[in-house]
Amino acid sequence: MKKILLLLLTVFLAYMTAFYVTGTKNGYKNPFDFDKIFNFPDLANSSEKNSNFEKGIDNLDNSEYDKAIINFKDALEEENTDEINYYIGYSYFQIRDYENALFYFNTATDLNPENSDAWLQKGITKYYQNNYQDAINDLFFCTELTPEKSQAYYYLSLCYDAQGKKEVALQSAETAVEYDSTDSESWFEAASLAYNIKDYSKSIKYYKKVLEILPKDKYTELNLGLAYNKSGNSDSALIWYTKTIEDYPDYSLAYNNKGYIYQAKGNYQTAISYYTKSIKLDVENTYPLWNRADCYYELNEYDKAIKDYTKAYEIKPEYYNALWYIGLCHEKLNNKEDAILNFKNFIKKADTDNEYYQEAIQKIKKLK
Repeated sequence: MKKILLLLLTVFLAYMTAFYVTGTKNGYKNPFDFDKIFNFPDLANSSEKNSNFEKGIDNLDNSEYDKAIINFKDALEEENTDEINYYIGYSYFQIRDYENALFYFNTATDLNPENSDAWLQKGITKYYQNNYQDAINDLFFCTELTPEKSQAYYYLSLCYDAQGKKEVALQSAETAVEYDSTDSESWFEAASLAYNIKDYSKSIKYYKKVLEILPKDKYTELNLGLAYNKSGNSDSALIWYTKTIEDYPDYSLAYNNKGYIYQAKGNYQTAISYYTKSIKLDVENTYPLWNRADCYYELNEYDKAIKDYTKAYEIKPEYYNALWYIGLCHEKLNNKEDAILNFKNFIKKADTDNEYYQEAIQKIKKLK
């Protein structure tokens, strides 16, 4: 053991002697700076490059986007690559600085026209800038490079949807799920688009696909009820509204929609009970207020109807049709002056092609 220690000490002393005799003449200051002493400058620089890039990746993972930008830009000074430009753009995208994001995404595609991720992000960024046609062009180029990029088809669907091209949008959403059947966002988009074009059977099918991936998703459960109701299957709609309430007892819209099923069946008292619960959960929601007012009107409880119509109009003055219904209620109560006043106010707000406009004029003449 003593011989080994003596040998190691001898080697160390020989190394230190060599360093101070020749190493210092070559400009080396630290005897333990092995990268420089043994002439490994590339290893040192490579380590520094990797460090800046890896720090940026760590920052992204931790949602530290400002720090990521700094570290990626430091890496960019050492090596200008499409990958680093892409990550700088992606970091800017995360803080919604779309102008700078596009600059770096464009640089990335200039350096490497086959960087499909950069083309994808260019398209997504332009979508958020409401530049739908340019977004579509970039997203298409992405799919030409990488046909299985399901996210590109999802955003193509959103762009077409924003342009009002519902059927083309649906085709894109369906293509997205062909490439990734676990993509709940694309299934939901496809279901919503099918609903909009009144293909309720397909809408129901796709909402159920979402629930296979995201069980108990409240928006999907509620929309599934809507699709069933529109398809004429009110019993299934009622089941799904009830399930939504069971899973989310504080979800105002679920109570409103369940109330609407009973209202459509003429069961106004039960409908009112659900509308009342909905209103308590969300006092600014005008749907249950208006629906409850309609129920009160059907039950000849005109004072209560007036109160709800008035509240709905106060919350959303653009719902000026409420003035027409308030006028009707006052007419039923034989409050002629109040009826005339509300019909006049309605006429001031309404366009001449409003379905109640001419009738309101005739009612004013009759009441006078």
